[in-house]
Amino acid sequence: MRKSPRSFTSAFTLIELLTVIAIIGILAAIIIPTVGAVREKAQRAVDGNNLREIIKAAQIYAGDNNDRLPDPRTIPAATMTSPTPALLWPGILARNNILTDPTFYYSKSDPFFLGVYPVSIISTTDTTKRQLDTTMTTGTGKALAWEFASGIKMSDGAAMPVAWTRGLQTNGTWALNSGTYKDIGGYIGFLGGNVAFYPNAGANAAAGIFTSNSSARKTNNIQQAIPVAGFIYGTPPNGPGAGTILGRATGTAAARGP
Repeated sequence: MRKSPRSFTSAFTLIELLTVIAIIGILAAIIIPTVGAVREKAQRAVDGNNLREIIKAAQIYAGDNNDRLPDPRTIPAATMTSPTPALLWPGILARNNILTDPTFYYSKSDPFFLGVYPVSIISTTDTTKRQLDTTMTTGTGKALAWEFASGIKMSDGAAMPVAWTRGLQTNGTWALNSGTYKDIGGYIGFLGGNVAFYPNAGANAAAGIFTSNSSARKTNNIQQAIPVAGFIYGTPPNGPGAGTILGRATGTAAARGP
């Protein structure tokens, strides 16, 4: 009786295995950063659309309030109160049922956002709509992704800045330790409805982003661009490495431009 020939099971050699692992490692090193960059750009696009909606909501509010955009300083305590005056800016819109979704005011790209959105802007138990919800006013990781200007009227012109990515400095760049996108750059939303992204690596310093509030000259200082009697509001981030921002919770006054 003839015996069948012995069969041998083919297998990778050690060198072949190491080669495959090396190739996989190289592909991963190329693909993973690319995927991360694409996701980051996609999230920034969402943020830009959110800012457009915020600007539209402020314009709608102005249409019913003597052409004046939200201004925390002009809201009587009998109408609305907040332990953080900066939060009155979105609170005013929500109280008027114009933009009630709190997710518009945060960014998943923000290193200081912990991923938990407030339940509501206005307290769900306050039928008078005077109080902001505690999930909006308390807790870490609740710094707004945006800063806001007050004292603006619809007649101030299309180039008037209304809201922008948190961390904008007076030289037209964004701060590493407090910026929503660190020092990559940020969005600026203007009264005319235009929303644009300004990278820190761009030529902002040379050209000037804004128009001075006292002349036709250009400036990169946001304080010199908003109305002279206006204020800038923002919520500083908290936690390790957090830096300060120009728009303080109680407001930062404008400055007369060149």
